[in-house]
Amino acid sequence: MKYLKANINDIEECQKLKNEIVNELNESGLHIWDEEYPSDNLIKKDILNSNGRIIKENNKIIAYASIDSVINEFQENVFKEENLYSFARLMVKKEYRGKHVASYLINNLLNEMKDIGATGCGILVHPINEIALKVYYKLGFKLEEIKVYPFGEFYNLVYIF
Repeated sequence: MKYLKANINDIEECQKLKNEIVNELNESGLHIWDEEYPSDNLIKKDILNSNGRIIKENNKIIAYASIDSVINEFQENVFKEENLYSFARLMVKKEYRGKHVASYLINNLLNEMKDIGATGCGILVHPINEIALKVYYKLGFKLEEIKVYPFGEFYNLVYIF
């Protein structure tokens, strides 16, 4: 497996992966993503802004996430800690789940954040996403608080270096 910065040639494959994930989530009753979020345009924007990160195996993209400075929602900081980075839109191709691909991707994201001077990582996770929560807790993320946003209730998780 290789951790790489996604480039313009990866856009279509990343969008296809995102669409597969949205369909799987909806079929399983986990309505946390749809055609509006994350949109194909958002994935393209991630990559064109140099924020898209991928895992490739055998020259195929098997996982994706977007890295960025800490997020704000509705003109307020999401996290109490300062100088955090964040990742979002983490997705792993179905046939690679349960093979530590997500952990490999997250650990690489955390190392990259640390290298650029962040003090840690903050992420928003929908409480219905139990599989993701299990992975994040296992990797050392801690619940900072539960917050209700206009788009739903989310767990604010932090990982401090």
